[in-house]
Amino acid sequence: MTHYEINHATGSSASVSFFGIPYADFDRTGHWAIWYVSKMFEAARILALYNGFIDFTKIDGREAALVIVKQQLKLIPKLHEKGMNVKFTMLFDLRLVEVGKTSVQFVIEFKDGNTREVYGENLIKMVRMSRKTRRPVTFPEWFYEKYGSYRNSYGSTQALPRDALPKIRDNAFKFDLIPRHSDSDRNNHVNQSSYIKFCMDAATHASLSGHYVHFNEDMCLYAPLLWTISYVGESRANDELSIYTWQNEAGSPEHIQFSILLNGRLIFHASAIFEKQAKKKRLLPKL
Repeated sequence: MTHYEINHATGSSASVSFFGIPYADFDRTGHWAIWYVSKMFEAARILALYNGFIDFTKIDGREAALVIVKQQLKLIPKLHEKGMNVKFTMLFDLRLVEVGKTSVQFVIEFKDGNTREVYGENLIKMVRMSRKTRRPVTFPEWFYEKYGSYRNSYGSTQALPRDALPKIRDNAFKFDLIPRHSDSDRNNHVNQSSYIKFCMDAATHASLSGHYVHFNEDMCLYAPLLWTISYVGESRANDELSIYTWQNEAGSPEHIQFSILLNGRLIFHASAIFEKQAKKKRLLPKL
């Protein structure tokens, strides 16, 4: 991770700055990989949470843990073009959006630290789960009192909706994969960003195999614009995963769906939108 500064962190908001994009974050085409962009959002989130945001350390412990169940990433095409030779201060502003009976939602806005140009937004929904039963549990009463103005009875236009997940199409492209220990988080579950990387591998294989309409090159060359992700289950290193990918109707080939199954059971779904025009390989690809 790059050098960082915690600008401020309170119960309902936080701000974190990073300085420069590491070489390791660039993919084989020389562009900033979407899964590492996701990791940068994750870094900002973790730093904020452990420094006071939403009183995380008081509601996540031995009895219960906050688990991501859904997230949405919105990015502008310009972010895909960021290079190593540009001085770049990244500013991540976090803001609490909604508090439910067992869940919290917050948004992370990614800006240029100097110009304040917005490069992206990450909306996160976390559910408080019992570590013993793996079922949702309520927050302490003081939490509802402190964050009463964010209770979902007030409603929020920015909150993630509860949409039904699409069924896998009969003509979906299948890609099998086994996660490694390096894909895991501290709980030995596959990390959220690793699933995005798996999807990109499946998408590139489908594209280069001629399965997709319109796309026929390495998918890392197409700027990612929107990812809406649902985490239904979990997986670990050495599990055998099956990734299915397909496109929406012919009129919107840039809209690609992904479903990941473990032992025939859905554990992950992502709906992604890419820019239609492929970029050229950069001067600093991985050798």
